[in-house]
Amino acid sequence: MKVFVGFGYNDNDKWIKDLIIPFIKALDCEVETGEDMQGEILSDGVISRIRESDACIGFLTKRDKLESGKFTTHSWVISELANALTFKIPLFEIREKDVDPQKGETGDRQRYEFEDKALLMFEIAKFIRKEKSKLTFKTFMFLPTQFSEAIKPNAKFAKCTYTFLYKAKQYDPEETKLVRMQGGYGIIIKKIPSEEAQIEINIECPGNETWSSGFVSVGLMNVNLTKDM
Repeated sequence: MKVFVGFGYNDNDKWIKDLIIPFIKALDCEVETGEDMQGEILSDGVISRIRESDACIGFLTKRDKLESGKFTTHSWVISELANALTFKIPLFEIREKDVDPQKGETGDRQRYEFEDKALLMFEIAKFIRKEKSKLTFKTFMFLPTQFSEAIKPNAKFAKCTYTFLYKAKQYDPEETKLVRMQGGYGIIIKKIPSEEAQIEINIECPGNETWSSGFVSVGLMNVNLTKDM
């Protein structure tokens, strides 16, 4: 699991680099930061790192004191959280006590306010455990063989999406690519909400030809596709 960690690059936040990042790595995660690309405006490189991550943790810690007694925080961390939200990446906003509430894209998101670093680490571990459970990968092989024969000439141009249905909730579609396998084609899916969920797979081919599965169990290994008329 790859986790992007946004934080302030100053002496006051050095504990995040020295304590929190090694802790996240110890939870068997790869950590990305924008530390070598820091700036008030996010670079394309930082945005790319966020987009390619499985989760984002942002530390909104104290920066400058206001007349009210509250503190400002780091604008780039707010932007990093906003980008994670845009890319639909799970995010965990960690706000230091007495940081002035910020409005914006993440303003109504659930956050954790901390004073105690030990309790904070416990909350981080819970968040990572929850998100790891969503990153189950599975491979589906497509049937019938007529599908593989029909798709073969233009497989790399096909658009493939899948949607989960679980406990009456239909999830937003995810996009993936066809994978050439022994005996035909299939896909690799991730972020399975539950082994009890159902999945619908749709494939659009050049020339407006479409194939779909309807909702089927994620427990299957082979999925039959039907050519839409």
